[in-house]
Amino acid sequence: MKRHWFGLFLLIIVVLITCISYPYLPEQMGIHWDYKGVPNSFTNKSYAAFLFPGIMLGLYILGLLLPKIDPKKYNYKRFEGTYYWIINGIILFLFLFQIANIASSLGIINSKYAVPALIGLLFIFIGNLSPKFKPNYFIGIRTPWTLANEDVWRKTHRFGGKVFVVLGILMLLVPVIPAAIQVYYVLISIFVSLGLIVFSSYYFFVKI
Repeated sequence: MKRHWFGLFLLIIVVLITCISYPYLPEQMGIHWDYKGVPNSFTNKSYAAFLFPGIMLGLYILGLLLPKIDPKKYNYKRFEGTYYWIINGIILFLFLFQIANIASSLGIINSKYAVPALIGLLFIFIGNLSPKFKPNYFIGIRTPWTLANEDVWRKTHRFGGKVFVVLGILMLLVPVIPAAIQVYYVLISIFVSLGLIVFSSYYFFVKI
């Protein structure tokens, strides 16, 4: 149970921070951001302020359920520590995203710097943990080839982890990329990275 405490602690803290800051938030808050990190969709603060805490709660509950409902649940014991690192890490990402959204709504920070930075750090975090994932149906790079063979799974996640780290670094650079090419920079970075990962899983499979 101790592994769940960090996520639960963050959930409690973010609800407290949101409730304290709620009276000072603008009536309309961002709930979606473009590739530059600029909000492009807004809604009433009564919904927007608690959207990410709600997602955090859902992820926390899901994190408890997956090891019990996955057909490959026996594998979770093989990477239990890594599994809770990734669940708690994503909850931490959502926590920071909520704090950044509140701070941006209050005019304290500029979201165009905070959003790409958080996304980049999330990719780097996932990339570093990726090689430790064991075969399952919910967490990791799940292609027909990785799910068919454990050796392919292992090699793909080792390679994919490196790709995610590079992608994370590329996302950190978004704010300094000229505005005229930012959209192409982001899309090409993401699609090339995903393409490399999917192709690698097929390549490792045919090389068995």
